[in-house]
Amino acid sequence: MRKLLISILFAWTAMTGWGQGIPFIRNYSATEYGGHNQNFDIMTGKDGTVYVANFEGLLYYDNAEWHMLHAPGVTRITTLFRDSKGTIWTGGYNYIGYLEISGNGCPVLHSIDRKKIFHGEVQWIWERDGKIYFLVSDKGIYTIVNDNVTRAAGAQLPQSGPSTFIGEAHVNQCQELVSGLKALATDGEGVVFQYSDGKEIFRITEANGLCSNNVRYITYNGHGLIWGATDNGIFCIAFPSVYTHFTAKEGVHGEVLSLQLYQQEVYAGTQNGLFRMQGKTFVHVPEISYACWQLVHQGDALLAATADGTYRINAKHQVSHLTTGNTLSLLVEKDGFYSGEADGIYYNSNSGERKKISDIEKVVKILRDNQQTIWIENLYGHIWKCTDRLRFQEVKNSGDEEMAALVEYRGKVSVVASTAVEPFPYSSFSYADKEDNLWLTNNKGKMLYCMKDGNQQPLLSEATYPLMDFSVRAMIHENSLLWMGGDKGVNIIDLAHNDPVKQGKPTLSIRSIYLHGGDSILWGGYGKMPSKLPTLSSQDRHITFTFSTDLPSLLLPTQYRTRMDNGNWSMWDTDTHEEYPNLTSGHHVFEVQARDAYGRLTNVVSIDFSIEWPFYMRWYMQILYIVLFVCIVYALIRLRLYKLERDKRQLENLVQERTQQVVRLEKMATVGKLTQGLIDRILNPLNYINNFAKLSEGLVKDVAANIEDEKEHMDTENYEDTVDVLDMLKGNLEKVGEHGANTTRTLKAMEEMLKDRSGGQVSMNLTNLIEQNKEMLQTYYAQDIATHHIQIVFELPDNELIINGNPEMLSKTLMSMLGNAVYAIVKKALRETFEPTITLRVTQNEQAVIITIRDNGVGIEETIIDKIFDPFFTTKTTGEASGVGLYLSREIIQNHGGDITVTSEKDKYTEFIITLPTA
Repeated sequence: MRKLLISILFAWTAMTGWGQGIPFIRNYSATEYGGHNQNFDIMTGKDGTVYVANFEGLLYYDNAEWHMLHAPGVTRITTLFRDSKGTIWTGGYNYIGYLEISGNGCPVLHSIDRKKIFHGEVQWIWERDGKIYFLVSDKGIYTIVNDNVTRAAGAQLPQSGPSTFIGEAHVNQCQELVSGLKALATDGEGVVFQYSDGKEIFRITEANGLCSNNVRYITYNGHGLIWGATDNGIFCIAFPSVYTHFTAKEGVHGEVLSLQLYQQEVYAGTQNGLFRMQGKTFVHVPEISYACWQLVHQGDALLAATADGTYRINAKHQVSHLTTGNTLSLLVEKDGFYSGEADGIYYNSNSGERKKISDIEKVVKILRDNQQTIWIENLYGHIWKCTDRLRFQEVKNSGDEEMAALVEYRGKVSVVASTAVEPFPYSSFSYADKEDNLWLTNNKGKMLYCMKDGNQQPLLSEATYPLMDFSVRAMIHENSLLWMGGDKGVNIIDLAHNDPVKQGKPTLSIRSIYLHGGDSILWGGYGKMPSKLPTLSSQDRHITFTFSTDLPSLLLPTQYRTRMDNGNWSMWDTDTHEEYPNLTSGHHVFEVQARDAYGRLTNVVSIDFSIEWPFYMRWYMQILYIVLFVCIVYALIRLRLYKLERDKRQLENLVQERTQQVVRLEKMATVGKLTQGLIDRILNPLNYINNFAKLSEGLVKDVAANIEDEKEHMDTENYEDTVDVLDMLKGNLEKVGEHGANTTRTLKAMEEMLKDRSGGQVSMNLTNLIEQNKEMLQTYYAQDIATHHIQIVFELPDNELIINGNPEMLSKTLMSMLGNAVYAIVKKALRETFEPTITLRVTQNEQAVIITIRDNGVGIEETIIDKIFDPFFTTKTTGEASGVGLYLSREIIQNHGGDITVTSEKDKYTEFIITLPTA
């Protein structure tokens, strides 16, 4: 028994040392670092820079971005060495040199002229008594004196120790770490970690995610990161570290839902079943392949709540299936256990009896407090409690639909609503350990922190800070080891040790400053950074800054925030670049601050720089602008005064014109009234003249008949004279009648012109009106249409055309214009043969109705087309027309808010276009 206890104690002590799990690994492919897959050597600088001997040249990584320096002839770099002064020496094929810093802080390769003293590949560089020696593949040893290569006669190689193997894998390098720990770079077995006594801790290979098993060289940065060069990329391993993990590569398949320590073995329940830790891997418990939601102790056995029911595992790893329903939660009692299943809550006795005690579905948590009250939480965040006789009463929150969670601490169960702030915010996961620490997450299951007696524990919370982005679904805290299960497997924190990353204080550096996306480098990041950059030209407004710390972490990337000119800080971000594409001229101050994986803030790093003002914004140009501005203002004032004077004259002229127009209108109104009176006074006598002329014609006819009867009784000469006189009188009377009728027609036209035609407008259908005018045209001019075979074409839309108009006036206008078209066609038909056509077409747009009347008659001469709308202008005889038809038509159309235009070609066509606004 004593031996068993000693062995158990020894095993658990080993578990709490370095390397409980597998360290975190980060691989860098050739695509990421911009070089060749083949890497030969690697080392780190004091500032955290990683240098890699690559097939294409020297790679260096400043924790912000990768850079490549090419050796002369683009030869490969095969070996690296850092001397006592911190200088990085590089060797390759027919090449030896070192890294130096240029004036603007850029690393450059300084090649030492070999002067053909050696030929071959530099294989090893070392320092002895302040001198640099190197071994070449031609078996010669050489040294460098005053930047010259000479053969080192009698020089000896440093002691490198015997060549060792691990199995069949050759050990390329042994890297001392801390506390006697060692890391071995091997050909074929990856990286092997050992204690000081040579006992293997574990090995990292391709099976664990390493980029290659053939590791050429490794280097330790002194702060928990091992960098390695392989034939298939570069890797970084976080070791020694208090943070390790197990993933699917180590056998943990699926999201971890539950964790439990049983018989000194760690069990992990996942979405894919139950797994048991065995060495540095987890093995699947074959009987359980369904989601394992909870693991609890029952005496000397372990119960597992799974999607396939409840299972019991004993100390001999034997598994028995107790229930078959989908079980989400368990509560162990002395004589049995409660199981929260998909369809309700059951009590299962140790004797095998099973009883349903509640219909509450999908219970994910069953707890009993120190008052023996049973608390229930289901999948939807609803809470119930039971005090006696297994009657459950729902615990209502402030809002009926508000979610809540149960948190157990020191025998007391608390209901925490989703909107709660005190005593702590809503947590989707909680765990109380044996040391009375309460571990909580946020509502997304992340950002794990620790509280005790209502106070946050800063040291423990700080330890979990690097894993803030990992979700937590299960926990174990045992013997200073904190096990956390979630979507990324099992993470382990060794709380008994200090993490090497935490031991140092991170230093933030500006790694590079360049213009126009990399065209020109202002600062390369090495050497002493200037407090102020040289003044930039006005064209250099596009500036990019890169920055990083010397203590990176593989768990939580370092975050940065920046600001320019004492403005607001940017949001925390992992981006190591800040680009300003269009800065203004003048003085600027760039500031950056970092927050490491433990949430520690670095000092603010700043740099000043200035951008020249462009030529057009310099002081003398500003004076010129002021002078020009004053001149322009003066010119504008003068121009304004001139325009005011001009507008004044125009207004005076306009007032004078309007006054004269008013006078003319008054005169015209007076003349109109006078004309109306004269027409009335002239028409009456004129009617008498016309009537008496007609009567006189009858009397002359009667006298002529009487004279004819008395012809025999009259002298022949008297008879002839009398007949001649009567004929002359008859002709004179006919002339009097004809001119009287013309005068009457003219007076009637004048009377028509004086009438008011602006009223009488109603909403009307223009289509119906045009149809009526078509019938009137075919009736009134039926003889002319038939005689001359005139074709009448009316093109009307199918829909109604509603306008506001005077139907009588519009009808008179259309008939007048159609009559003119008939007259023009008849006149042309009397002198030549053609196909006479009169077309009336009606179209409509959004604002107006357009009526087009076209005939192919005699047309209108170009010399008189501008006069046809004048009053009393006509091409017809005085007896045929008075010359006011088109004048009145235009006046009627204009009174309707429309317009009328005409186009014509002599002896070809005449086309009138009438535009009327729609209703």
